[in-house]
Formats: sequence, structure tokens, C-alpha cells
Amino acid sequence: MNFEEYRKDFLESVKISASEDMTNVALAFTESVVETLIDAEELDDFTYGYFNGIGIQHKKMTMDGYYYDEYDKSMVILYSDFSNSEETTTLIKTDIEKEYSSMRSLVEACEEGYILEKGFEESSAGYELATLIKLKKDEIIKYRFYIITDKIISKGVKNLKQEKIGNKIVDLNIWDMTRLYNLYSSSQMKESIDIVFDDSVNIQCINAVNEDSYKAYLAVIPGNVLADMYIEYGSRLLEGNVRSFLSTKGKVNKGIRNTILNEPSMFFAYNNGIAATATEIEIDEEKQCVRRIKDLQIINGGQTTASIANVILQDKKSDEVKKVYVPMKISIVDGEKANEMIPQISRCANSQNKVDESDFFSNHPYHIRIEEYSRKTFAPPVNGKPYETIWFYERAKGQYTQEQMKLTRSEKAKFQAKNPKNQVLKKVDVAKYLNTFDCRPDIVSKGAQASMRYFAEIITKKWESSNIEYNEAYYKKLITYAITFKNTEKLVADQDWYKEIKAYRANIVTYSIAVIVDAIKKKYPNLSIDYKKIWNEQKIYDSFYKQLLKTTKEMLEFITRDDRLTLNVTEWCKKEECWKRASNYGFELIPEFIESLIDVSIIKQEEIDSKKERKLENQVNADVEVINLGQDYWQKVYNWGIEQKILTPFENDLLKIASTFMITGRIPSSKQCNSILVIRDRLIQEGMPKKFD
Repeated sequence: MNFEEYRKDFLESVKISASEDMTNVALAFTESVVETLIDAEELDDFTYGYFNGIGIQHKKMTMDGYYYDEYDKSMVILYSDFSNSEETTTLIKTDIEKEYSSMRSLVEACEEGYILEKGFEESSAGYELATLIKLKKDEIIKYRFYIITDKIISKGVKNLKQEKIGNKIVDLNIWDMTRLYNLYSSSQMKESIDIVFDDSVNIQCINAVNEDSYKAYLAVIPGNVLADMYIEYGSRLLEGNVRSFLSTKGKVNKGIRNTILNEPSMFFAYNNGIAATATEIEIDEEKQCVRRIKDLQIINGGQTTASIANVILQDKKSDEVKKVYVPMKISIVDGEKANEMIPQISRCANSQNKVDESDFFSNHPYHIRIEEYSRKTFAPPVNGKPYETIWFYERAKGQYTQEQMKLTRSEKAKFQAKNPKNQVLKKVDVAKYLNTFDCRPDIVSKGAQASMRYFAEIITKKWESSNIEYNEAYYKKLITYAITFKNTEKLVADQDWYKEIKAYRANIVTYSIAVIVDAIKKKYPNLSIDYKKIWNEQKIYDSFYKQLLKTTKEMLEFITRDDRLTLNVTEWCKKEECWKRASNYGFELIPEFIESLIDVSIIKQEEIDSKKERKLENQVNADVEVINLGQDYWQKVYNWGIEQKILTPFENDLLKIASTFMITGRIPSSKQCNSILVIRDRLIQEGMPKKFD
């Protein structure tokens, strides 16, 4: 697909989304681009909030949303320049300066307390941003300004560097249609980081492994060079799972900081260094140093990297950092296989650290199971359409887009008819929906990564206990959660009271659904929402809609009450105390909705039947896999286990059966096949190859 085709498709998709979501095209464009940036790990999360006002010295202030990155301590401010033009137009330098100036003026007004002191509406997004900046003022090290646009940036725009705001670094990013197209064309669906070092940078390096299947380098990187890279690229340098894990850790590691400040020359001796991956590396063979590195991802040592950068940014000790040298292992991964290989290398690199298995949840079999149901479970036809549709589950990043890349226009139209874009489910979406219906809106309000981590811990434990509950009934119920959440978002966006403030929608939606579910559990434990009706109609039914209409408005009033413990409403919604108060507040259910609730035994019987089907399917799958792998494979597994001396007597006996079934004629039972696969998986975790030559 060339650029013009991509632009036309993208904007057409935006218009369809606006129509389906009953919102304006400009907001739909912003949401589409932000979603793309989150998928590309340019952003971790985002809070939508349009603001327009006059600030200090009558300067215009504006933005379309913001986000605070807890890990790299950067504050994101975003402005959307949407022309809605059929023809490709140009974003010129004057436009950029004007739009950037309005965002900068807003931040400066927030920093100086102007917005909090001059009577701006407390429910406005600008006021919310001001309270957040006040709360995080001593932590913020960088302001990241984003201009997103359906235009293309003028070739005359060369330098985007901007002056600091106080002592804080400023980074200006323009995401125009050309940059979005380049991202779309990327095999990794992630913008490439291509770092070229000049002659003043000396990263000593040797080629440690040079095999056809794997190449690796051992390097020593000066502390100031590592810090400069982190200051420029921030958390984009960190592999996703590791970033999610480290963002839950508190302050900068004191031991690392003390070593840098007091014994910088001993840092190399005391620190284990960092592990990284890259898709390409160029070495100056004569000087034995790195000249270029592409798609660098730090997979172990994120805390070390951030700590070194913070000594420069917060302690102002750049001279000490220049004396620091950090050992670094760089694994070169094939660009097309990067999404698969990097998490696996990351898992192994972090095996000695206290990183929970849930931190690597993106590769969990739960996702494979949900993807399987996603591809084979058709939703009923609705809105007069004569065909059934799929809720497309993205197990891998950018999967929905990648599956369409090689399709013709007519093939793509058929694909999208079967798999509508508004029915794409991402892993973070699933976590958000299930955490909401599990009555943890405080967790959901903490953002996508925190919500995903909490969800991962829950699912990982449940899956290990039994996976039969993750069946067709579970999948259909998950889709009804998605439908309820999306319908509630539309409902809120369409209300006059929301249009006045354009803030807190995410919090209102998750809290409103949670209090309704919570109220049913407490007051009507034998009743349930009619999820089957939602599935059949692919929308929430009338009485449920009326209930949400009432509860969402009440929820806005509740979360903005003066007795909240945190001034910033968004931050208040993240507190468990906020949820406890909401749960005990006594939100009332309307009679019509109560009458629509169904006997919970009906749902339980469907779940029991679906569990039986899943159990049978598991047994059949296990039988087929064990037999198909063959006795020669199981002989190698058995031999490996014996050599490592890690088989229990029970495991020894089962693997003997698997490795001789063609000779003895003794086929393992279904129960034994399940156990044999569990043994195989354990041995792989112990280091056994997944495949044998």
C-alpha cells in the first residue's frame, strides 16, 4: 500500500469510527492516532481532555489531552491539528510554532500556579493538568509535546529543538501522515530508533558470538552516553515487559546512586551491567567501537539506566557520570522475528531477578486460547446486516493491521466487513473490561499497564489451578463486557453534562459499571445481568441503558465531591479508598433494571456445560499432541531429563510410556497425556530446547 492509499484508508476508517461511536470526526482522528502511538509504545497511556483558554500575558493555551509517564518522569501534552481535508495539505513551520506555543503557555501557566489561582473551572481538563503538574512538579524531568495531524510536515522544517521550561527538558514531536505511514510500513509496527555515534563517543565492543542463528556483542558503554540516550529516548529504550515491571518500583536505586556519587570508577566492578537487543549494529573494526545501533531495547538493567540519568538530571553530577563505565551485552535479533524473540530473551535475562511471571504475560497461553475463540466464534448479525462478524483479538501487536497489508482493496473490504475495526480487542482492553466487572475500577483508573499487570497476576494464578473455565461461555461473556464498556463510553460522550466538561470519561465508565455489578452482588446475589441478551443483540438492552444513564451522571457528581482526599480527580479515582467509598455509597438500581435481571443459575448451568466441553477439548488436544510428536521426540525429552537428573520417579515413568508407545503398544491415557505435556513444559523452563535436531 502506497502513501496515498494509506492516508485515504486511515481517514476513511476515522470517519467510520466517528459514525459508529456517534462522535465528531476530529475526536475520532485523535483517538485513532493515540491508539496507534500506544500500540507503537511511543505512549504508555493517555488521558483525553480538550482545553482552550487565555493564560499569562494573554497567551492562548490549548491541548487535546495529556499523560504522565511514571517511569521516565515525563509529562506528555498533545495537540491535534485535524484538517479533515480530502487533499493532502502541508503543516508549515508557522503552524507548528503557533500550536507548540499554545501548549507551552498552558504548561507554564500550570507550573506558575496561574490556572489554580485564577478561577478556571475545576472540572476542566486544564485544571486537572494543573493539579497533576503541581503534584508531580518535583518529579517531572521532561515535557514531551506532541502535535498529531492529517497533514504532512513541510520539508522546510528542520529543527524542532526547544528551550527548557525552567530546568526541565523539552521534547517536541510531530506525528504527521508520513510518519504514521512509515510506522505502518514497519515490520515491527514500532518506530525505529536509529542511533549514530560520532567520533567523540567511544563504546568499546567485541563480537562474542557470530553464528548464523545468533550474533552477540560485549561492550562497555560510558555512563554519560547511556544517560544521554535515556534522556533523549526515555522509556522507548526499555522492553515493554521490563518497563511495566520497573514502573511499579519506587524511587531510584540508592545503591546505584551512591556508587556513582562516591565511587564512580568502581561502578564497573559493582554493577552487573545491562542486557540489550538490537536489529542492526555497525562496528568500527579498526577502533573496535560501536558506530551505529538500530532498534536498541534494554531488556535488563532499566533501573541502572534510569539511575545514571537521574544523577545528571536531579543531582547535577555530570562529571561523576563521565567516570562511570557500564558492561553491556547486545543480542542482534532479526527484524521480522523481533516481536517474538525480544520477550523470550528478556524472560531469560531477568530470570535471576524478582520479576514475576505475570510480567511476561504477553506470551501466556491464555492469549492463545482467547485468540482461538476469537477466530471461530461468530457474533450474531445486527443492524440489518445479513452476515455474522468476528471480534478480532490481537494477541500480537499490530496483528489486525498486518493481516491486511498484502490484501487487495476488495479483499481488505471483505476482511473488514467480517472483522470490523470497532470490534478489535487488545490485551489491555481485555484487562480493562475484566477488571471493571471484577469491581476494581481503581486499578483500571491507574492506566493500561497497571491494569494489565494486576489482571496478569490474577489470570496466571487461576490458569495454573485450572484452565477449563476459559471456554466458549467465558469468551462470549468477555465480549458482552466489551460491548457494555463501549456502549457506556458512547452513552457518556453523548450527554450534555459531559460535553460541558469533556473530562473523566474513563473514570466515570469503569466506576459506573463496577458499582452496578457490585450492587447486584450485594443486594441480589441470586440474580445477574442478562449477558446472553447482550450477546444476541450485540448491545446493552434498554433497561440497562437507562440504569447507566442514571448512574453515570451520579458518578460524575460522586468523584468530583469536595470531600475527596486528592484534589486531582483522576488521581483520586486511582485510590482504593475512592472505590471503597463508591462501593458503600448506595447507588440505587432502578426498578426496571432490577426486573430485567435473570436467575444466576441459568448462567451457571451454561458455564458448567462449557467447562465440560473445554475439558474434553483439552483432553483430545493433549492426546493428539503427544501422539503427533512421536516416541522419538519423547525419547529425547526423557534422555535430557535423565542427563540433568531432574526427573521425579513419577515423571520418569510417564516419559518412559511416551517414549516407547509404538514398541509396547501402550498408548498414554488422556490424563497421562496432560501430565506428560506439563512435564515437557517444566523441562523447557529448566532449559531444555523446544525442538531437537
